[in-house]
Amino acid sequence: MISYKIHLLRTGSTVNDPEKLYVGQSDVPLSGRGRKTLKQMAKELPYPLVEHVYTSPLVRCVQTAEILYPNYQPQLVEGLEDMNLGRFEGKSFDELRDDAYFTCWLEDSFNNTPPGGEKVLDFTQRTTAAFDGVVRQMMRDKVSDAAVVTHGGVIMALMAAIALPRLPIHQWASDNGSGYTLLTNTQMWLRDSCAEAFYLFPNEKDYPPTIS
Repeated sequence: MISYKIHLLRTGSTVNDPEKLYVGQSDVPLSGRGRKTLKQMAKELPYPLVEHVYTSPLVRCVQTAEILYPNYQPQLVEGLEDMNLGRFEGKSFDELRDDAYFTCWLEDSFNNTPPGGEKVLDFTQRTTAAFDGVVRQMMRDKVSDAAVVTHGGVIMALMAAIALPRLPIHQWASDNGSGYTLLTNTQMWLRDSCAEAFYLFPNEKDYPPTIS
């Protein structure tokens, strides 16, 4: 039975990172520092050779894919975009601290939604459906090893939904340019929609990762 290895990689840091702005679907590029860090990581760390590269359509993910996999033409996958934060988009904590909706969202983001934004359940369903499309395309095209470049929140939602062993969403945080390696096969995916998590990538440490 064919196995499918998928490397979920988080985008590099953006121009908004130093300003600590809440950025979801705002289409901001990588920062100069973010690009430099990714180039250094690509030079020093063992990113695997893959057969295909998929990416969120947002420019920061496309730029990340082009740096980490310069010899590949990344395929844009609709549905892998980060969460829509509604009126919180592009604003800082200081700008939002007196907003009652923001306070409620910080206290319980699962049950409280940013005004004009996306519910956590809808976000999870959207991203898992997009990832399912990636896996099924890999099966159709007989691609056994691929990279998926997307956002930290998307990776956390996907891992909490599909990864074995089952862990709370906060346990699946990752750094910029890092992520997780998943392994699945046709039966596991079509029957159970799950995959085994066995690396914290690109450090190639044995699973489980040491995340507090």
